[in-house]
Amino acid sequence: MSWFVRIQLCVGLYFGLQLAVCAQITVTFPTSRAVFQRDNANQATLYIGGTFEDCLDQIEARVVPRVAGQGTATAWTVIQTNPVGGQFYGSILVSGGWYQLDVRGVRNGSEVALSSVDRVGIGEVFLVAGQSNVTGGDGLPNGPSATDDRVSSINFQNINPNNNTIPPYANVQLPCPEFVHLDDFVKTAPFGNYAWCWGIFGDLIAQRLNVPVLIFNSGWSGTSMYNWVESIDPNFTTVGIFGNTYPAGLPFGHLRLALNNYIAQQGYRAVLWHQGENDNFTETSRESYRNGLRSIINASRSLSGKENLAWVVARVSRMTRDGVSRTWQPVIDAQNDVIGINGSDPNLFLPNVFAGPETDPLEGPALRTSDNIHFTGNGLNVLAQAWDNSLTNAFFASSTPYLSTPPLNVTVLCGPGGNQLTFQGPNGWGAYRWLPENDCNQVLNDQQTWTASTGKYRLKVIDNFQNTVLSQRLNVPVSTTTDVSASGTTTVGQGGTITALSSSSNACRFSWNGPNGFTSTQQNFVLNNATSAQAGTYTVSATNAYGCQAQSSLNVQVVNIIESVKSGNWTDSSTWSCGCLPTASTDVRINARHTVDLSTTVQARNVFYQNGNLQFLSGGSLMLAQ
Repeated sequence: MSWFVRIQLCVGLYFGLQLAVCAQITVTFPTSRAVFQRDNANQATLYIGGTFEDCLDQIEARVVPRVAGQGTATAWTVIQTNPVGGQFYGSILVSGGWYQLDVRGVRNGSEVALSSVDRVGIGEVFLVAGQSNVTGGDGLPNGPSATDDRVSSINFQNINPNNNTIPPYANVQLPCPEFVHLDDFVKTAPFGNYAWCWGIFGDLIAQRLNVPVLIFNSGWSGTSMYNWVESIDPNFTTVGIFGNTYPAGLPFGHLRLALNNYIAQQGYRAVLWHQGENDNFTETSRESYRNGLRSIINASRSLSGKENLAWVVARVSRMTRDGVSRTWQPVIDAQNDVIGINGSDPNLFLPNVFAGPETDPLEGPALRTSDNIHFTGNGLNVLAQAWDNSLTNAFFASSTPYLSTPPLNVTVLCGPGGNQLTFQGPNGWGAYRWLPENDCNQVLNDQQTWTASTGKYRLKVIDNFQNTVLSQRLNVPVSTTTDVSASGTTTVGQGGTITALSSSSNACRFSWNGPNGFTSTQQNFVLNNATSAQAGTYTVSATNAYGCQAQSSLNVQVVNIIESVKSGNWTDSSTWSCGCLPTASTDVRINARHTVDLSTTVQARNVFYQNGNLQFLSGGSLMLAQ
């Protein structure tokens, strides 16, 4: 489950009267416990997206360390101004750390909505691969949970729960990612059995580097090097040394799935590779193992489009054969060849491959099971410590991490129906998949542009390498419509005042157009000293938070002569034919049998008497413009 906190705030705003205005905002990306890879300057751009329901002038964000000293707080930073479509998107630069993310909506300079994500990290992301000493399983005792809150994973293992079978690479359906603390029995996606030694390892890295850690696991117990090489072909079915058949495209397919999905979105520091025990048993040659390791490293890079992906290769071969625990030097030599320890011959070593721990010497009943193959008990602590020791400060300085691919900035337009919005994905992707918010495999539409009705959705895009990126969650409310009504002056005398008013139940922005190119973005406006050139139709367009519009018009007449329609006071607009008051620019005609009382100083251009009377009362005076 994805956790966030949404707080609704109500403030009083003045639009001619006091109103209680409540606004809602929800952060839907990132979700709780998401960790994004930092760069070598200990920073990353944190992308933020979500939804809002009411009018906002801007969206602001900040991060606050959850624990003092575990990160650097940022000030409130504007990430988007004048958001439209009910969805927002922006970013801030964040230093390595473990944070609460706060996002607020601002209107008229005041905070009117606030949403928080309780745990978001900028830190280190690792993908482990190999055989049983990276993943456990097959009845091996588990290791402990991580004790540091900053260590996380995704709880998923590619096993069909309905029939306990493992789908082949082509049929794997990864659920929407949900990040969890790395507890002991968490299935570290995409194929890890449980925490194994990685909870301990995560604690060590988090405490040493003071950043959060995210761990994925693509290991498979009992695999040999040739199983990994053969399964680079997604349609190939490889057979293990003990006769077990792997689903087509596996085990390598799990590594590829992690790179194309989780790593594409979160970023990545390195693959941590621990494999070689089976190749001791089969006495694999140095050349064969070296070529195989080079093949899977090169494939991981070419198939993900990341040519500099870092690998950390453990030196490991210990296996028991014929009742004797032994090591196998050809495998160790091959691993050192690829790392570059044995020279810089490009036919041997690969760039961006680093030395992992030497685990063969870590043996005996205090560290391993009775077969002296698998780590257990305190051995898992020792194994985790060995991995931590191998990831030196020099490694972090010289390895080049891949940073996260930003979530998709989806364009949102008002839809054709009253409960619809039109979404458009960004250009440049090979495939577009519109999904329900909580099902990342049910495709509702496969076009770049899609009109959706009431509901919650997200977009998944895929590039030519099969790298997959998800958008923030998108919301289409029950109603996207708005309304507007224009009112005000309909007839005014020359030189008078035109007043135009507009009202709406949910509009955020107003735009007026009128005669002779008149425009205004005010909700209401006043034009003094009206002339005949200002007569005509004034149309207001109102736009709500979802970008949907409504229009209303006001027809204004500017007259040169005003007639009395009854007896009355000069300063009473109902006395006159225009429903307005005469000005110094208008002629006045007092019609038959009408008496107009004058009790203050007024102006007119001329006054004509059509058998009517003008009666001066105390204080009354008339000033003629001519």
